[in-house]
Amino acid sequence: MFAFAILDEKNERLFLARDRYGEKPLYYAPLNQGRGLVFASEMKALFPFPGLDNHCDVPAIAQFLALGYVPAPRTHFQGVRKLMAGEALSLEPGAGLRTWRYWQPRIEPNGIEPPSREAAVESVRARILQSVRLRLRSDVPIGAFLSGGVDSTCIAAAIRELQPAGKFSTFCASFDDQQLDETPYARLVAEHLETDHHEVDFSSVDLLAIFDELIDFYDEPFGDVSMFPTFAVCRAARQVCKVMLSGDGGDECFGGYSEMFGYHRWHGVRRTAWASGAAKRLRHRWGRNWRGVGLLGFLSKNDWELLHPDERRNAVTSCFLPDHRNAAERGLLELEARALEHARLPYPLSAFEATASSYLPEQIMVKVDRASMRASLECRAPFLNPDLMHFATSLPVEYHFRAGMGKAILRDALPPWVPPEIRWRQKRGFTPPLCNWLRGELKEEMQKSLDGDMGELTYLLNPLPTRELFRQHLAGFDHSNALFRWLVLSRRCHEAVLN
Repeated sequence: MFAFAILDEKNERLFLARDRYGEKPLYYAPLNQGRGLVFASEMKALFPFPGLDNHCDVPAIAQFLALGYVPAPRTHFQGVRKLMAGEALSLEPGAGLRTWRYWQPRIEPNGIEPPSREAAVESVRARILQSVRLRLRSDVPIGAFLSGGVDSTCIAAAIRELQPAGKFSTFCASFDDQQLDETPYARLVAEHLETDHHEVDFSSVDLLAIFDELIDFYDEPFGDVSMFPTFAVCRAARQVCKVMLSGDGGDECFGGYSEMFGYHRWHGVRRTAWASGAAKRLRHRWGRNWRGVGLLGFLSKNDWELLHPDERRNAVTSCFLPDHRNAAERGLLELEARALEHARLPYPLSAFEATASSYLPEQIMVKVDRASMRASLECRAPFLNPDLMHFATSLPVEYHFRAGMGKAILRDALPPWVPPEIRWRQKRGFTPPLCNWLRGELKEEMQKSLDGDMGELTYLLNPLPTRELFRQHLAGFDHSNALFRWLVLSRRCHEAVLN
């Protein structure tokens, strides 16, 4: 992982680059009509420079409301940009400023006979061990995140295999909500591996104590509430070690997201015209809470609609006042153009590539990097190995899915001692009880964001649709993601000015 700059004083050339998977950020801002450039790993470091354009980037705000993060190269300021993962920049006399992608996580079917499933499992296991071995190089204590899920168990087990007698620490967040609490699973793995295991309690009291501080530290609007327990775990881990290994990237390598593996056996039926047409007709008559509504929705969509759901467009543009809806639409069209690049592949391969290209670097890695850096902790992700990801995504899609779940190859690659309740756990995600918090501890804050002074955003955004979502949420529906994005936006964009 890296973000670096090289200044060639002799040839008056500046070169910047960001690592392949976006583990580290790199912001830049042209100054003096493009004759100068300032750059930093934190956006806040750019603001002291005079002449920086701090006007609100409306297309970026629309992208945030759609995704929960602002994808590179945009930020919520018109004058600040960020390098994409695997992108480089140069600035020199005569050529001006130029950016280009030196690497992308593209999936290209090569027609080569794939290995057998058994050989693929062994190859995945060997590649993971090698990647973990490289990331264990350190002269300071190393620990690992351990939720008891497949990804973190795989990494922790690899550490123990490579260091049979070594001492290392593992860390897990604990929630009051038993349905979200993963500590029993993490404890089971930690006991077998004989790690120095730590359970970090995280409650609504802890959330409120760091809420504004952490939102500000992220520099950009960021809509994943798991950033709060992630920071709490990093802060606790820093008291014991200086480097942590994580399971980030496992879902992107091995198809761990439900939209990739859900209804996988039905793809053949979905691609027939009669099934798709019948599903579309039935869907309009089906109750939204009736059993089977998810399958009908799946069968009624083509590969493009699964990759890029169109429903969110109206929901996002309705949040803008009429004068700014065209600009918001431009941001959404940019997302559509990117999705079209991946749509050359059949679904779900297109989803593998899309998540590795945007969601992974701009959401997953941003969350972990900012939370760990705030705690002065270094995080390393063994799954983010180009050789490992290329091998995993080149395997037949069928290798990744089994029994209605993803990551079948990775589950098979776990050591034999891993019990079925760990090996075949459904993906849960590192998710605190945001739905309940918005009805309780964050209710007042949410109300303020809808009714209070939003500064320049008052002239940009229309709060009425979000007020209705909040009313429905309080009545029992779950609109957590959309509401939290609005709440973050009201806090994060107060320093931007509107054209």
